[in-house]
Amino acid sequence: MSNAFDLDVWVKEARQEPFRFTLSGLVFTMPAAGDLDKKILKAVNIDNPSATDIETLLKSGLGDQWKQFDEIPAPLAALGELFRQWQKHEGAPLGESSALSDS
Repeated sequence: MSNAFDLDVWVKEARQEPFRFTLSGLVFTMPAAGDLDKKILKAVNIDNPSATDIETLLKSGLGDQWKQFDEIPAPLAALGELFRQWQKHEGAPLGESSALSDS
C-alpha cells in the first residue's frame, strides 16, 4: 500500500481560528479566508478582485450573517479595510485588496 498524501488530515490541521469583527456593536464571525470552499474560485478573480469579487468573498465568508451585515450602512473604504484585515488574519493574501481602497 502506498503512502498517499491525506488531504483530509491536512485540511483539519490547517484550520485557523475564525476571524471576528464588530460593526454597529454586533459581532460577526467568518472562517479564515483560506478555509472558504474551492467553489468560490468560479465566482471571483482571486488574483485581482474587483469590488464585486470582494463583496462575493465577504458574503461567502459571512454565510447566514450576510443579511444582517448587509443591512448595516458602512462606507466602501470600511469594506476594503475589512477585507484587508481578513486577509491579514489568514497570514497570506487572497489577491490584491486595492479594489475597495479609499484613495
